[in-house]
Amino acid sequence: MKSPFWERPPTLAPVMESINPPFLPPGLQIHTLTADGVDQAQRLVIEAGWNQTPHDWITFLELGHAYQVTTSEGEIVATAATLPYPPHSGWISMVLVSQKHRRQGIASALLGLCIQNLRSANLAPCLDATQAGRAVYQPLGFRDGLSISRWRLSQRCPALELPPQSPRVRPLLPSDWPCISVLDHEAFGADRTALLNQLHARSTSFSCVAEQNGKILGFLLGRMGRTATQIGPLVALDENTALALLAFALPLVSERVLIDAIDLHGGLRAQLQGLGFEFERSFTRMAMEASPNAGNSALVFAISGPELG
Repeated sequence: MKSPFWERPPTLAPVMESINPPFLPPGLQIHTLTADGVDQAQRLVIEAGWNQTPHDWITFLELGHAYQVTTSEGEIVATAATLPYPPHSGWISMVLVSQKHRRQGIASALLGLCIQNLRSANLAPCLDATQAGRAVYQPLGFRDGLSISRWRLSQRCPALELPPQSPRVRPLLPSDWPCISVLDHEAFGADRTALLNQLHARSTSFSCVAEQNGKILGFLLGRMGRTATQIGPLVALDENTALALLAFALPLVSERVLIDAIDLHGGLRAQLQGLGFEFERSFTRMAMEASPNAGNSALVFAISGPELG
């Protein structure tokens, strides 16, 4: 299934092939990132120690926009990306600058371009910020939203015990997509079907749904990353369902697992700690408008990663 929201929206301002803000250091230019630049962009991911793979860059190229800053010799020294989530918001992420080109205003130039292009499409700019990033984004007008914690497991996960009344969990089937799309739209506030399809293609070994009396109560997707398997999104009607989905999926993934969990679900946090997950860092969901999405965050137990929302 492919949602028209995920085609390059005609309302987005066309991105110039070469954009040169007056505050960009001499000798550098901003271009649109293409498939030819993915390998160089991925080297920035590796330098930063992030978890993304070339598949993630392709997601941005197919479903959103990505930018590169290049030297006169054609070396990519910085990147940024956006994903549109009509009708309310768009995501900013993958702001990476090589070590030797930092503190020159490059990240600010890229961030400004992302904000400009999202606003030109009447989409509220959103992002998931680290604690250090939050201090940078607040003066720009970004406001705090959800609090998110990253949990990492570096060993084989023990079995998660569930109460007898837990719903049945099974592998995701093609016939489940209409219900999944509706549930995710309710949770997130936008149609992300194309993104979810891409995530499913990268998590077929453990993607699953919970059902009871023929009704889909929740779903879990993820992706194999560069350093760990990212679990998420994890969307469910209640905590018991979310835990049942995790209990099904975790034994099927590698020993290294990342889960970016919404902090308001304290029971999930306690279960992750009991399984041996260790807290790694926190994120704050931020937006330039107060409530850009019409979603129900109580249904979201884990996000798909700070780069995807």
